[in-house]
Amino acid sequence: LLIDPRAIAGWSAAGFHDHLRIALAVIELLGAALFAFESSVVAGFLLLLASFIAAAAIHLHHGDKPWWLAVYATAAILLLHFTRRACRQDMK
Repeated sequence: LLIDPRAIAGWSAAGFHDHLRIALAVIELLGAALFAFESSVVAGFLLLLASFIAAAAIHLHHGDKPWWLAVYATAAILLLHFTRRACRQDMK
């Protein structure tokens, strides 16, 4: 969303402003960075899930079927589950 010329052109063609594209990209990047660390995995997960939902809404509004976003969300949920389970086992 930040540097791909096709994504930038697609957003412009769809009538979206650059600040929305940049905001979604920043939320996604921040969520991914927070998701990488055990101490902030839940906050990262929530930001990633919010970005997936926003992206899905935009795609659905334009008639696309963003099945890959559901796969990403499912993978994030599984990673969160296994991370939290591993943290609980470490505390025992």
